[in-house]
Amino acid sequence: MKFFVKFFVVALLVAFCHTHNVSAQALTAEESKAAQAKLIEALKALKKEIRTEVNVENGGTITGTVKCKRVKHPQDVVVYIEEVNGNDYPAPEEKGVLDQLNLTFVPHVIAVQKGTKIDFPNSDSVRHNLYSPPDCCKQFNLGTYDVGVIKTVDFDQVCSVPLLCNVHAEMSAFVLVLNNPYFSVTGKDGVFTIENVPPGTYKVSAWHEKLRTVTQDVTVEAGKTANVDYDLKKKK
Repeated sequence: MKFFVKFFVVALLVAFCHTHNVSAQALTAEESKAAQAKLIEALKALKKEIRTEVNVENGGTITGTVKCKRVKHPQDVVVYIEEVNGNDYPAPEEKGVLDQLNLTFVPHVIAVQKGTKIDFPNSDSVRHNLYSPPDCCKQFNLGTYDVGVIKTVDFDQVCSVPLLCNVHAEMSAFVLVLNNPYFSVTGKDGVFTIENVPPGTYKVSAWHEKLRTVTQDVTVEAGKTANVDYDLKKKK
């Protein structure tokens, strides 16, 4: 991700204060609320998918809808192809960003290709201590750090990485690290789309943090769209 993205959160708040001719310390309750709302909207725009871009001549598309049992919205489901061309793809140069605001990790789920580096800025008003559990395949602890500080982790192992905060037990998020660039993260409508897929038959899985992963065989034809739906249920 381009250099300015790392600092857009702070820049947004600074620009707001400058436009309204006030200092951060002098913000009224109304101005503070407006700045916070703009900040939240900007954070929501953070990318949930970081991958190396691929172009395939006469490639096909896989699309469909995910339903999640006993979950309010079928969002943050990661649908991915398990193996494509021996999973021989370079790591992305672009970085991911997973921020911290209002005692919340944003975005809640980010899917990245193996070898992706993710920046973890603290855009909150308090200190945080971001870490992954000891039994996780990618274990790390970034320690407690202040507002405005950015720390970076290289996700070089394929697995699901839970993220927690030692200071705030209610905070949680997930990084799903995948072998290739063929994946999609659903929104509230549960729709996913994976493009530029070489023709062939693949195992395509749908992952959710609380539900059982479901895998289906999907055949992709050149220049055509394959439709497949998923119905995810609770883990056994």
